[in-house]
Amino acid sequence: MLDRLPFLKDLRAARRLRKGRGRHFRRHGRGLKKSMLVDQKFRHRLEREQFEMVLSTMRATMIDDRIKVLDAFLSTEKHLTITEIAGIVAEVDSTLCDRDFLVETMDLFCACGFAFRRDFEGRETTYEHQHLGQHHDHLICTGCGRIEEFISPEIEEEQVAMAACYGFHPLQHRMEIYGLCEECMAKRAPKQGLAMAAVGEMVRVCGYAVACPDAARQRLVAMGLVSGTDIEVLSSSTGGPVIVAAGESRLALDGELAANLLVRHCCRYR
Repeated sequence: MLDRLPFLKDLRAARRLRKGRGRHFRRHGRGLKKSMLVDQKFRHRLEREQFEMVLSTMRATMIDDRIKVLDAFLSTEKHLTITEIAGIVAEVDSTLCDRDFLVETMDLFCACGFAFRRDFEGRETTYEHQHLGQHHDHLICTGCGRIEEFISPEIEEEQVAMAACYGFHPLQHRMEIYGLCEECMAKRAPKQGLAMAAVGEMVRVCGYAVACPDAARQRLVAMGLVSGTDIEVLSSSTGGPVIVAAGESRLALDGELAANLLVRHCCRYR
């Protein structure tokens, strides 16, 4: 049935417009801003037409109201929570801001292939557009919550090649890289106490605090935590020890030791 739908011809044209833009175009393709805007409007018009057709086929209810929600959803490329979607919809029709209706509508968008539901670690559920013919991955800032999308044909090709090496047939995948965005990293001191490092960080020891007691310094040296040592933060909790991996060893540092051991993030010493 799908190959007979009239919008497919336009859809192929939209894909041709996207082809050849290369990696990272969502972040770095400023020179293509005008053509991307045209492409975006064209794509959104197609998606609206397709959604009306799909809803009619499904005999869905409140189609006009759901179309208004779709228009609001398509008005931005951001990842949106239900609360944020309600805020945008309210500018068009405040009677459509019922949370249950919006959740039901967004779930319908996902079921019909027009949106993705994203449950990123430590964040409220968000929704993003599902653009056909595009696969992207995510950089998630654990500091401010910013989500950055990126596209890398090289990564996609490598994943397919790796699956083939194992005789594995991939169906779907996603990559989520958690860390700190450029702005959040700029707020950090070049050197900081280990106690300030986040779980999962790769850091390098760069010295001890000026006021580090001699006894604490001696304990750190005895543990092998001297300048130039690379460590990974495995666990950290308020009031509890900081667990790190140094080579093949797991070490537990109490609050005093973690505060007096100065480290740099890995991207600042490479």
